[in-house]
Amino acid sequence: MRALLLVVIFTIPAFVGCLSENVECSENCWKLDSNRLNEILLSPDALNVLSLAAEYENLSVTTTTQVSAQGDSQQGSIHWDVSKQAGTEVSSIGMSISIQGTQLDTEEVVSGNMTNIRVGSAWFQGRDARPEYVDPFVLLALQASADPGGNYPPFGFDPSIFSGFDWTITADELSTQQIATADDGTISAILELVGDPPMLVGIQMFNLGDGSSFRLDVETGDDVSINIRNDIPRIPSSITFPSNPYNLDDTTEWTMTIPVGFIMEVRPTELSVHGLKEEEGTLTTVVAIPLSDAPSNVTDDLGDWWDLDWYDSDVDGLLSSGDRLTFRTNSEGTIGAGIWDLWADAWTGTVF
Repeated sequence: MRALLLVVIFTIPAFVGCLSENVECSENCWKLDSNRLNEILLSPDALNVLSLAAEYENLSVTTTTQVSAQGDSQQGSIHWDVSKQAGTEVSSIGMSISIQGTQLDTEEVVSGNMTNIRVGSAWFQGRDARPEYVDPFVLLALQASADPGGNYPPFGFDPSIFSGFDWTITADELSTQQIATADDGTISAILELVGDPPMLVGIQMFNLGDGSSFRLDVETGDDVSINIRNDIPRIPSSITFPSNPYNLDDTTEWTMTIPVGFIMEVRPTELSVHGLKEEEGTLTTVVAIPLSDAPSNVTDDLGDWWDLDWYDSDVDGLLSSGDRLTFRTNSEGTIGAGIWDLWADAWTGTVF
């Protein structure tokens, strides 16, 4: 049964199945008995995260998968927290993994041209010169479809696995909240439904044999809150020159092309390209050329020239996917090239 539980948790199709609007309803229909709850669980629309994302501007879905068994090498947990406030175009995707001593805890919050990135407990601020809001639930669904073997939230959990259980249900008339509990001797389940008609907003599932568990919670409306901060350290752009330049006769050349899929566009006024030369054992800036001045040729104090060229592939005025930077010099000795991020006040490529 343990193997079956893991298959259910980890290999369910991504993003299938809110509550069917076709369930017949009479007065006080939100109060469920065991049979009616099982009918709901058998509906293919019993839990459909994409439908919820289309219906609610504010939505948060969290999942926690816990695997724990004595002597099992797969002990650990995976937690996902995905939220959106579409009215203000703010979204958040967080993931934490703890498996056999390996831990990863990250979160990215996006709000217009500003991003907040968390690694562990440390927060950093990034930016995007050409922001484009994307519903995070749609984004993850597309990514999961394109990469079925990847690591994505198990939002396609199929509650029909609980159909046929003998449920004990309590209901609160003021809040229309219903809690249903049941077990079949192997699996124990707790379901939460709210509203009229009832909507499934919480699932807890426990393997009574080995302690493995799965939990999914849905929040909507004012219960969803996403915070964006601008008082945290800024992350410099990841754009850097290769460490090994080309040597062409009496010229040294660094060339780099922004990769396809690069989405954190940068304004050229925020970057400065530096020519570096060793002085007293340390690489020191001998020329600095604002990217916005490209194409540009500058002569340093020793009479050597440094030439910067920027090919703006889509003529958008931003350093973006497909663009190419080329930096050349006839300077000799121990030399280098770097890009200074004025916005972050740091060298690019030094993210953490």
